[in-house]
Amino acid sequence: MSRIIIGIHGVGNKPPQPLLQHWWQRAICEGLERSGHSLRHFKFDLAYWAHFLYSEPQDMRVKDPESSRYIENPYVSGPVDNQKAAPSQVRKKLLNVAEFIMEKAFMTENHIFNFDRIGDYVIRKNFRDLDLYYSEKNVELHQVGLYARGKIRESLATLLRKHRKKEILLISHSMGTIVAYDVLTQIVPDVKIHTFVTLGSPLGLPTVMKKIYSEQERDFKTEKDLPAPDNIEHSWLNFSDLNDHVALNYRLADEFRPNSHGVGPDDFVVVNDYAYDGRENHHKSFGYLRAPEFTQVICEFLSGEKRGPIEQIRDFVQRFLPRQRVNEMDLGVEDGE
Repeated sequence: MSRIIIGIHGVGNKPPQPLLQHWWQRAICEGLERSGHSLRHFKFDLAYWAHFLYSEPQDMRVKDPESSRYIENPYVSGPVDNQKAAPSQVRKKLLNVAEFIMEKAFMTENHIFNFDRIGDYVIRKNFRDLDLYYSEKNVELHQVGLYARGKIRESLATLLRKHRKKEILLISHSMGTIVAYDVLTQIVPDVKIHTFVTLGSPLGLPTVMKKIYSEQERDFKTEKDLPAPDNIEHSWLNFSDLNDHVALNYRLADEFRPNSHGVGPDDFVVVNDYAYDGRENHHKSFGYLRAPEFTQVICEFLSGEKRGPIEQIRDFVQRFLPRQRVNEMDLGVEDGE
């Protein structure tokens, strides 16, 4: 059976779909190169949903940092020296304490403080896209953002249905992990997923979990964890950088129980090395997509694909092409069929 990698991006306005998809592919290929793996042909498709929330895409020609069309963090290659500091154990302990406090505050009944309102306020003030996603009556930007949740979910569901006869590796980043979880559990539970990957995920935040409990009509007081989507057949791998301000609860295994196949989240702490103009961004998708731990997942997934004669010839040619002749637009990747 042929295999395909499907991605879904995260929060914020984005460049046009073709450019963003190309940047995701470049980051994946960069990880393969850095890990010493030969570039190989693979099918890739990106679920794009920024246009449901923003009237115009980002553009490299826009130079005003205050504009929503300004690209603050474009794709750039990672550092040549791939030596990275180990994750801080002190930071890990602090996050574990913060997780405990947040869970006690938000996941228990409290008649003095309304933590649900506090959570909604935090989302509204700091996470515009997530606020629009959960809104039932948003009319911002005229039609853009109106009942965005259904449109955003359908953008991913359509791709999954299109490729349902293939083995699917689904990569989700940031808010895209929430969309992916919702789609897998509620929209296309019949579409099988070989491997589910979450990068920099806010799924473990109590405010997000309570939204899921509410929509699925579950009682968080009696059901202490949520189920992993039952259509994930092989593995759910969760990658987090301890300095990622979105993935504050990096241990999804504590919050989601295994499905009927015995598949639940496996958590991995990684170092996201993305930086642009000297500014680090430990949440950026490109840094996760080229992390060696994630690259290993890509390699294992692709190694299980049965290669036809055309694909084998293409791999052979790519292996022996001089590196300087492999240009940026032809790095052994192909758009999804």
